[in-house]
Amino acid sequence: MHSVVPPADRYDPKTNPRGVRGTVYDVARNIYGVDPKTGFALRTFDNFGVQYGLQAFTAATITAKQFLDLNDAIGGLDQDANAITARSVGDRGAMQRAYQSGLQFVGNGGLASIPVVNVTGRYIEEGRYHYLWFHFAVRERLARANGSTANHVSWRGRTDMVPFEPTWNLLVNWVDAIKKDTGRGTMREKTLRNKLSNAVDGCWKHATEFIPEPATLSSNADTPCNRLTPGWTFPRYVAGGPLAADVLKCQLKRVDRRDYPVSMTDEEFKRLNKIFPEGVCDWTKKGIGQTTMVPWASFGPAPENLVFNINTQR
Repeated sequence: MHSVVPPADRYDPKTNPRGVRGTVYDVARNIYGVDPKTGFALRTFDNFGVQYGLQAFTAATITAKQFLDLNDAIGGLDQDANAITARSVGDRGAMQRAYQSGLQFVGNGGLASIPVVNVTGRYIEEGRYHYLWFHFAVRERLARANGSTANHVSWRGRTDMVPFEPTWNLLVNWVDAIKKDTGRGTMREKTLRNKLSNAVDGCWKHATEFIPEPATLSSNADTPCNRLTPGWTFPRYVAGGPLAADVLKCQLKRVDRRDYPVSMTDEEFKRLNKIFPEGVCDWTKKGIGQTTMVPWASFGPAPENLVFNINTQR
């Protein structure tokens, strides 16, 4: 908690349960909504039906017992991010508003019409988050929303190797070229026809050496850039989820033995059904409350484009 908040006003689960909370949800409580019982912001975090380690199991990297043990014990997180035995269930209204507001990055709106230069480091260098996989998730979301990612460029490398000046110049010069274009066409059309010759995917081997290469997500040294900056995926992708990582809460389907190419005993399959009595994630369907962003949305009190609607349905 920042020092600007007086100690007496800060949240404490025992001594001050109604105090100021510094969670990622509470800072946007006017969008997520508030639980009237606790005063906490409603959460979107949900792992109900997620089969952790599914890809590893179907590839026979882990055994059926390991797969079942993992999902039986995974649990969830409470409002204070403490591990609990039960899985977490997010608020559906909060999820819908997260998509509508853009808090959950969707990819539509103005992002279809401007240059997007994605620059990432390798791991979590310098204390900042630089998960390489998320930059591929961004590209997937842009593709879904706009039909292509021609206005998106991906540069990567260790943070001490990606020079600031070429990155900044790429963006500035691209924008300048668009502004000088007085011809016909939409903003997206102008963005694409003024794309600079050096606006290509690639990675920085050193601050003075750039390797142009189509971006691919791989932890294998199968390309020069993947050798320099390998990328690993994330738990929900290994659980069968989309690379876009845009499903906050999945729709469920019944457990079907035909979905598991690796053999399970009858007892193991019974245990799987016991772990997921209401079903497992159906990643072929859109998520619960998943929708597009609402440009110029209002979350109150202004009535124009109002999308805020308190919904505490679990």
